[in-house]
Amino acid sequence: MIFFPGDREDRLPCEKVVERIVEEEGQEVLGWRKVPTGNSYLGQYGQRRPNPRYGKLFIGRSDDLETELDFERKLYVIRRRVTRAVEETEHGYQAEKDFFYICSLSSRTLIYKGTLTSTQLREFYPDLQDSEMESALALVHSRFSTNTFPSWKLAHPYRYLIHNGEINTLRGNQNWMHARESRFTTELFRG
Repeated sequence: MIFFPGDREDRLPCEKVVERIVEEEGQEVLGWRKVPTGNSYLGQYGQRRPNPRYGKLFIGRSDDLETELDFERKLYVIRRRVTRAVEETEHGYQAEKDFFYICSLSSRTLIYKGTLTSTQLREFYPDLQDSEMESALALVHSRFSTNTFPSWKLAHPYRYLIHNGEINTLRGNQNWMHARESRFTTELFRG
């Protein structure tokens, strides 16, 4: 799932960046899906504030990626490159940076996320009520915070099951990783 700016003129540059990088990484964009949502359970505040547009991207695996794990690694590289490209954009669209977020880019894991209470999640995403939807595991993480106001930019960065603590700890961990990322190299992510 990907959060996009709601306005088309802000969303299109993000989509173009995603498609360009997918192709540069030798994969194929098969298509986009607008994820249906229902906001009648969000209350007055939730309905009034701007929400992102929710999308799913379908990527075809190239023949040179022999295993599912090879494809997962390639999707990781795509996600990281796209995130960085949007963060570094100079279009002047602040909405891109405020609303663009790749919740998940995996061939194995589906993530539905939002600034919702656990009771709102099912109603907000009709997909979760579809009898065709099956899952081996469903996890809802409810977060209570006294020092931050909910925002899309602060959506927890769960792509697998972890917990980073409060946002200040998260920011510290992110800065620590940025300072050391040049030391992390592996042959698995080359070429």
